[in-house]
Amino acid sequence: MRTLIAILASVAGSAAVMYGMFQPWYRDREGRQIPLSDLWNGVTTNTTGMFGSLFVGTLLAVLLLLFGLIIGRKWVMAIGTLVALAVISVFLGQQLHSEALASQFKQGFWDAAAGVLLMLIGSISRRTNPRAVKTKA
Repeated sequence: MRTLIAILASVAGSAAVMYGMFQPWYRDREGRQIPLSDLWNGVTTNTTGMFGSLFVGTLLAVLLLLFGLIIGRKWVMAIGTLVALAVISVFLGQQLHSEALASQFKQGFWDAAAGVLLMLIGSISRRTNPRAVKTKA
């Protein structure tokens, strides 16, 4: 049952994070239009193409999580979850630091944040693959 919960939470979280990239996040900019450099350079009103945006970080996170889920390695899932959590939380911090109120964030941001929470639940509840654990005999 624990494995089923991990699988469902991980897949649903990954889908929610990716779906959130195509929805408005803040001031009608979608997650796939927000430059990745906004995470460390501060908030701008610039938009960018999909492969220079937050989409890259979340895609990497989702791929790591799903790869870890398939091979049964919790640490790979944890890295993917931490990458997604970092993208969401740093974006939130940058926006709140500059001007925004949490009530100004659009549906896409909240979808992605809920997806990261599901990814976290999935990576925590996943059992380690018994074949992956080495024991001393």
